[in-house]
Amino acid sequence: MQENEMKLAAAQKLKSKGIKNTPQRKIILAYLMNSNEHPSIDMIYSYVLKSGLKMSLATVYNTLEIFLKHNLVIEVAPDNTGKTRYDYFEKPHYHVICVKCGRIVDVYDSQYQLLEEYAKKVTNYQILNSQYEVYGICEECQKKTD
Repeated sequence: MQENEMKLAAAQKLKSKGIKNTPQRKIILAYLMNSNEHPSIDMIYSYVLKSGLKMSLATVYNTLEIFLKHNLVIEVAPDNTGKTRYDYFEKPHYHVICVKCGRIVDVYDSQYQLLEEYAKKVTNYQILNSQYEVYGICEECQKKTD
């Protein structure tokens, strides 16, 4: 997707969620919508600076808090350095995380959501959301240990 298309899609998503469309929010959301990296705040901040937009690190934090509140993104388990990673969450999926290198892979299968229905049934809770993460050792790290 071209940069202008990314920004347009982000602007439309912000509007649909009733979030004020600022250049900072638009570029951060566009990056998250098109990234497979599950970036940390530092990675997001670095991307924004490389794009030429001036922004403080606090603005990145505040923007992510807004996105979390409106269910645009989710927090993913911290990486090897203890930094929380973020993921745009439009299509239901779960994460498989390598415990050695921290690589995160999306698995697009909504079967894990059946656990939400079961939890609702046995607890009578109103379920708002859930996250499912699988931990293991990726193929590359397995090769390193052989």
